[in-house]
Amino acid sequence: MTAVPLPLHLFIHFTLAVLAGFSVGYYYNKLKIGIIAGIIGGFLIDLDHVLEYFLVYGWHFNIIYFFQGREFLLSDKIHIYFHAWEYLPILLILAWLLRKKKTIMIFILALTLGIFFHLTTDHFINQYPWRNYSLIYRVKVNFSAPRLLSPEQYQNYILDRQELNI
Repeated sequence: MTAVPLPLHLFIHFTLAVLAGFSVGYYYNKLKIGIIAGIIGGFLIDLDHVLEYFLVYGWHFNIIYFFQGREFLLSDKIHIYFHAWEYLPILLILAWLLRKKKTIMIFILALTLGIFFHLTTDHFINQYPWRNYSLIYRVKVNFSAPRLLSPEQYQNYILDRQELNI
């Protein structure tokens, strides 16, 4: 399967994030809250890529390096802290515990559905195993790119490092 171009990848995430938020917001008659939370969970979750960049490079931001994913290539680690299945049951339990605070519950449910859509589409688009979206698993393998990527993906990763002189 060929890689999905980044603009299409982001468009898919944004569209599904809005859909997640709209669905929950429509069901509970709180569209604005639902859509905002859906976008946070399903689209802005990718801000952990920015966090990853700053953890590697500090405050020296280079947009070209960022879009090349150099932070992963340089560190040989894949943290992406917000991309984790473990958040889903925690958020669902939290929504249930706060069910009497309707607006907060709706926000958490839309956030959760947005995260679910995001991780699911990332799994299919990036062709990474489901376990790679487990924070517990990534901790277990010390966030190691060689251990998280398939042999073919790691070979492409090595070629990218060579091409960018990293």
